[in-house]
Amino acid sequence: MHMTHTILNDDTGEIRALRSAALHGEAVPRRVLLAPWGHVESTHGAFVVDDESGRLVADAFQGHATDLPIDYEHQTLGGKYAAPSGQAPAAGWIKNIRVEPGVGILADIEWTPQAAEMLATKQYRYLSPVAIIRKADRKLVAIHSAALTNKPAIVGMQPIVSRDGTGGEEPAGGEALTVLRAELGLPVDCGAEQVLSAAQERLCALREEVRQRQIEERVSAAMRAGKLTEAQRSWAAELAARDAALFEEWVRTAPTLVTTGRTNPPARGAGAGGVPAVEAHARAEFRSHRGLAALTTEEAYVADAIREAATARK
Repeated sequence: MHMTHTILNDDTGEIRALRSAALHGEAVPRRVLLAPWGHVESTHGAFVVDDESGRLVADAFQGHATDLPIDYEHQTLGGKYAAPSGQAPAAGWIKNIRVEPGVGILADIEWTPQAAEMLATKQYRYLSPVAIIRKADRKLVAIHSAALTNKPAIVGMQPIVSRDGTGGEEPAGGEALTVLRAELGLPVDCGAEQVLSAAQERLCALREEVRQRQIEERVSAAMRAGKLTEAQRSWAAELAARDAALFEEWVRTAPTLVTTGRTNPPARGAGAGGVPAVEAHARAEFRSHRGLAALTTEEAYVADAIREAATARK
């Protein structure tokens, strides 16, 4: 940020004309950022806007008890800024000053119809507040007045109206929000909160798609290894979704039921496997179906499975 002009320099402070900007929103904003928060760099030296500075600026405005003028090109200051006619018509009036920690000093402005038209048609785009700076510690302590100008000196500040004629520039992250709106198929006037909410929903959906794809890949790999038949696919997918580690352990210990490369299941009893494989399969099946615990114990279920396997091999 830069200051462009000094009109007072004594033991109490300096008055400098600054270039500032508006908050985004309406075509001709009524709330304008006069000075940002923190350490401010200017062509006439740095100054500070902090909690004390904000309090002093607000107190000075309240103590003045009248609206502060906004003119054109600082004509109110006279001297080299004076118009040939000697007049200094108002472009608007600062009705109130607000302090937002972390943001800066804000002004509520009532524009004249002529100034509003000039802003709307972009004949003027910037606001230059005349700031009083305390020499002892370079803190902003009051706002004297302000002016419309087209010669901004504050680096990186927003104009009152943007190039497209809307109020202020799009805030930080605006380009990203525009891209998100397009990707999500949202209306161009959709607010940031709605965009972020829709993006979160889409992200959750994508995560679920990835999870389901991983489950399908695990089950398909087990089928290619001959550990599953098509009839077991639904059960296996449920187990993989519920407990991936248990599913992998089951795959490791399960017998080969289908010869790799075959499209039809083997004949009854072929490749039935030994007792350890039957036991591992039964335990995995019992743990994946929680309702079985209400009917029997895990050990009884496993023992019954072993008996059935032994009967089937006879």
